[in-house]
Amino acid sequence: MTGLAGPGREGAPGTVAGEGRRRVARWTGAATAVVLATVGLAAPAQAAVEETYEVDVRVSGRGTVTGEGSYEAGDTVVLTATPAAQQVWGGWTSEELGWIGARVDSFTMPEGDVVLDTTFRRQMAPLKDVYRDYFDVGNIHSDPATYAPGSASSANIERHYTVMTAENSMKPDQLLPNDNIDPVTGEFTFRFGPADAFVDETLARGMDVHGHVLVWHGQSPPRINSGPTGGTRAQARANMERYIQEVLTHFQGRVVSWDVVNEAFVDGLDEFDPATQDWRDFLRGGPNGGASNWYSAYANGADTAAGEHPADFLYDAFVLARTYGPEARLVYNDFNVFQSEGKGEAIVAMATDLNARYAAEHPEDPRLLVETIGLQSHNYINQTPAFACTDRTRLPGLVDEAAAEWQPGTCSDHASVERSLQLIIDAGMTADVSELDLQVWEAWNGQPEGDDRAQYRDLTDPSVKDRISREGFTYWVGNITNRAELERIQAQRFAEYFAVYKKYSTDIDRVTFWGLTDQRSWRSTHNPLLFNSDFSEKLGAAASADPEAWLGLDRPVTDTSKLAATVAAAEALDLRDPAWSREGVAAVRRALALARLVLTHGGHQGRVLAATTALADAIAALEREKETPPRS
Repeated sequence: MTGLAGPGREGAPGTVAGEGRRRVARWTGAATAVVLATVGLAAPAQAAVEETYEVDVRVSGRGTVTGEGSYEAGDTVVLTATPAAQQVWGGWTSEELGWIGARVDSFTMPEGDVVLDTTFRRQMAPLKDVYRDYFDVGNIHSDPATYAPGSASSANIERHYTVMTAENSMKPDQLLPNDNIDPVTGEFTFRFGPADAFVDETLARGMDVHGHVLVWHGQSPPRINSGPTGGTRAQARANMERYIQEVLTHFQGRVVSWDVVNEAFVDGLDEFDPATQDWRDFLRGGPNGGASNWYSAYANGADTAAGEHPADFLYDAFVLARTYGPEARLVYNDFNVFQSEGKGEAIVAMATDLNARYAAEHPEDPRLLVETIGLQSHNYINQTPAFACTDRTRLPGLVDEAAAEWQPGTCSDHASVERSLQLIIDAGMTADVSELDLQVWEAWNGQPEGDDRAQYRDLTDPSVKDRISREGFTYWVGNITNRAELERIQAQRFAEYFAVYKKYSTDIDRVTFWGLTDQRSWRSTHNPLLFNSDFSEKLGAAASADPEAWLGLDRPVTDTSKLAATVAAAEALDLRDPAWSREGVAAVRRALALARLVLTHGGHQGRVLAATTALADAIAALEREKETPPRS
């Protein structure tokens, strides 16, 4: 950071003032008066020196600072902190000033000495490099300025991400504004310009595009599924097909995956039993509340005697997406999927039913219809634990079943990130973490500054250090004393989340953050992301880029589930079968020995993947030998 110009004081940049110098500075005026008195001279009043106080700076890491020295009370103390190459600055901490990681460039000297601690730490590694062998890491494009040449946002995206999602420009009401549907004929006039610009530049930057979203009750033109142009089942379905065909054809080959249906379920579903309950009853617009024009339109004209149901719009949407975009991976996306014994269970039941129906009706297609469940993950640091508890978690060493919900290691089998991933994977699908942010207040509307973006402050801003509650929302009172403490709690949760993501990575396709900085977030006053308003790294950035270091682990977290399953498959083979060649058997034995070595001694995820692939390929080659007819 660059400081302001200020009055010169003793003390050199980057040095720490000693105790001896402090005493000399404080008592010079008194000593002069004593000398004068002993020789019989009167000490002039104006000769007295004002009492001064010391600013001591203690530095950890590689960087230079200024501001240390002697000051009178009321002076402006100018501070600078300049990190060395590949270092970042962690802010100022001072007990006397009440700061924790404050990112400021000056303060008014109090009547008393001040000790400032400041840290420089290694810059976080690029997320796209850290997770190259695990999953894609993405973010969102909010407006044309996101990619502005030379901008901090463009540089941040270039450094960290491999896949981008349009925050708004690919939603239905942007591609097909309501006024672009003729109110009489229902004719569509699409507007692809902004979306095309985003897609083309993203691809030119060497990144992939995830499409968001095709069918949604929100941000969709009303004329597509209500009123005289879309209010009946037949009209709505025809409009859905026209829309999906046009959009997927237009973007064919440029979008790797699509959120086909978004947020179809009601929220707050704490429990769901697929054996006794029907997931269709918990769709928006159904008997348990909510509103959805798609559900309502599909209900208007449904032949219930023939088995038609308003919920059929989900199946139709996915079948149409597969028909017109066969190259794309198809995703169902929703929020609060972490409610793994309720909403998550209902969503998995829906996808399982749709997949079974599609398999029966389309035996020619070996793929699942709903391939992926997207967990939006607009979560709260004190409400959404990372871990299942010790009888279910893959990371038992990190779990503390006695921890309070905001403390390290907290877990839940009823509602946690890990448990929801287990439900999805056990049902045969993969997961996307589709809209990740971790909000710091205890409810969606619990921020002390409300939703007013103008009231945004970095968590370490000392001007709001005591702002930790407001009427009706006092969760953090008694748990923290300074708002900046939330940054460390949030970082702990980010580290735990990414440890879980790593441990299940062979079944996770993508992790996408929903915003570049706290201030630019849709929930800015919740401070939910990895970077401050100026793109400086929060503690959560370091925790996300190296969760093992944050959590005190001495080995990388890897997902060996597929490797273990492949080893089990190899061990089940009868390698003495005379139908197999010696060469094929030898190849399996070599690959199996390597795989066992990796399972026993570990290694990075790339090594795990390579061992899994080598063994699977050896098994496949061996089994093909039985399918090859003998030579005549």
